[in-house]
Amino acid sequence: MKTRALILTAVLASVALACLAARPARAHKFYTSLALVEYNAETKAVEVSLRVFADDLELALTRRAGRPVKLDRTEDADRLALEYLRETFVLKNGAGETKALRFVGTEVQNQVAWLYFEAEMPEGLAGARLRDAVLFELFERQVNVVDFKWAGGRSDLVFKRGDGEREVPQPR
Repeated sequence: MKTRALILTAVLASVALACLAARPARAHKFYTSLALVEYNAETKAVEVSLRVFADDLELALTRRAGRPVKLDRTEDADRLALEYLRETFVLKNGAGETKALRFVGTEVQNQVAWLYFEAEMPEGLAGARLRDAVLFELFERQVNVVDFKWAGGRSDLVFKRGDGEREVPQPR
C-alpha cells in the first residue's frame, strides 16, 4: 500500500511539474517598469531608457492598433510605441508645456524590451512634471519607477495606477 501511495505521489508530482513547465515562459507575477531619465546638458535633451516586459508592451500596442503587434516583427512597431508613449509618459517643463518625445530605438532581449526616447528640453529638469502611466490600462498592480540622474545627484518617483502628474524631485 505504501508503495502504491509513493508511486501515485510521484506521478502527481511529475504531472504538476510538467504543467508548470508547460506554462508560457513569459508569464510573470509582478508588473513594473523602470525608466532611467538623464538630462544631457550638452544636447539640452532629456534622455529616457524605459524597461518593460516585451509581452506586456506588445499587448498594449495590439489592443490600441486592433491587430497583432510584435516589437521585433511588426514594421511600424516603433511608430506605435512612440504614439503610446506620447499618451502614457508625459513630460512637461516648468511652464507646463508638454515636451514632444522623439523615438530613438528599441532593444528586445530575454523577454524584456528597452525603449529609448528623448525630448528637447533646453530649460532642464528643474520644475518639470511627469506622468508615467505606462501599462496602467492593463494591470491594476502596475508600478512604474522613474530614476532621475542629475549632474548633482539622483532622485526618483514611483507611480501607481490612478496617480497623476508629479513634480520631478530635486537631486538628493
